Amino acid sequence: MKRLFAAALLIATPALAQTPSPAPRAAAEAGTRPQTVEEACIFVAKSMLMARDLKVGVVQAFPELTPPGARLTYSTRMDAEEGDITDEIECQFDAGTSPTKVTRFCMDSTCYASDSEDHEDRRRFEEVQALMQRLK
Repeated sequence: MKRLFAAALLIATPALAQTPSPAPRAAAEAGTRPQTVEEACIFVAKSMLMARDLKVGVVQAFPELTPPGARLTYSTRMDAEEGDITDEIECQFDAGTSPTKVTRFCMDSTCYASDSEDHEDRRRFEEVQALMQRLK
């Protein structure tokens, strides 16, 4: 299942969508570092899905927890109705930095982290970390 998901990511074409608030979208499009855990988690999702934008549904952000994190629902379909936005991502970030150092994220029932046992999961995690470090 993990390999099928990874293969689907490689051949999927990015879908254009919209977010409910312009701030996360503007930061990601400008290539600037996310300022909130919400923006950072959206960046992680876009990076994993290789999508230019996502239609974001429900967002739960927890910057005050240790580790800080966020959960959100999303869709890559621009025409998705509110009830159809059911894909989920959960992100955790390093508490000692701005929300640009992801320490773990889960989507499609797979969790990605530096200590993932599966080599491909660990590689995807390292790729997302590298993309976040490239932001201005």
